[in-house]
Amino acid sequence: MHTHFSTIASKYRSVRTLDTKPISYIKDKLKQKSKIKMADIGCGDGRYSLEFLKCFDDSFYIHCVDYNEKMLESLECYLVEQNTTNFCVRQGDANRLPLENDSMDCIVTFNAIHHFDVPKFLSESLRTLKNDGHLFVYTRLRNQNFRSIWGEYFPLFAEIENRLYELEELESHIQNADMNIHSTRVFGYSRISSLDRLVHQAQNNHYSTFALYDKEIFDESLEIFQQNIKKNFDDLEQINWHDENILIEIIK
Repeated sequence: MHTHFSTIASKYRSVRTLDTKPISYIKDKLKQKSKIKMADIGCGDGRYSLEFLKCFDDSFYIHCVDYNEKMLESLECYLVEQNTTNFCVRQGDANRLPLENDSMDCIVTFNAIHHFDVPKFLSESLRTLKNDGHLFVYTRLRNQNFRSIWGEYFPLFAEIENRLYELEELESHIQNADMNIHSTRVFGYSRISSLDRLVHQAQNNHYSTFALYDKEIFDESLEIFQQNIKKNFDDLEQINWHDENILIEIIK
């Protein structure tokens, strides 16, 4: 996976989708806090970090944490180009956060927890958060992945992606970490894309799931995917489907 993310770092923003609804939701949840210090764990190229920087004032500061140096290089250039300054880049492992004890008002992770050792990440989050600090985990559940356009029409996609969790599994990890879920929220999205765009995304590994395929099997699956789309959608320039993700809020 390290090689995958290093390879895709320079084009990650062009092949991934940005979901802004949970950003607004988290902002509302934090409205009573002042001078917020946040950590974005598994921040990647900084798409979500930038959205947080845009929606808070100058009292907000974000620590962008990722294990991949190429992603962090891309993030730093991107945020500087956007004239943002209230951030720092910290290379480190989600299972051993490069953050001080009781230092963060909020920790967020977007579409990344399936890459973590969850018990270690939760333990580190507990160590790092201040009292009454918030942890927000945004992810796809396995059942949501099966219902995506990739899960339904791209052969083996949902089966080969065995790193995702169901809510009950995450709840168990959270309980074992002596943490409590304050709320859960499912976000639904109506997506529209062309077949050419979907093929481009798959060929460029916009989900790390595609990096798990052998090349021959991927090529065969991509061909079948295109056939499946053509059979099930009349307008190949306006392919419609529905995606879902879940946001879990934990308060220390």
